[in-house]
Amino acid sequence: MEGIIQFLPFWAAYLVCALTGYWCWNRMFFWLAADSDVRRFVRMIGAVLLFTPAPIAQDSNYFAPVLVVLPFTAISEGVNTALYALNWLLAALCIGVLVLGIHQLLLWIRGRLQPE
Repeated sequence: MEGIIQFLPFWAAYLVCALTGYWCWNRMFFWLAADSDVRRFVRMIGAVLLFTPAPIAQDSNYFAPVLVVLPFTAISEGVNTALYALNWLLAALCIGVLVLGIHQLLLWIRGRLQPE
């Protein structure tokens, strides 16, 4: 955690750029219906790719975006060494799918409780 606090200005700059990138990501899929499940899933994938941090080395206290850590670790140290970053990405994807599932359940319950 100290790696995030120590480099807070850089993380703030990354957050601004990632929010801009997420806005662009959402605009790329304008052709999908605004309330469709597919669009929600695509938005979740964009959020996971842009906002998931990972340690820069396996037991490091310093973090970087997993979108940067995974390919550079795979190139410099090999794919087997980069699998720890893939675990962070897969965990974030599982959390995203869980949140989407809960959201879908709440939409279904709300639709069933509304009178016709």
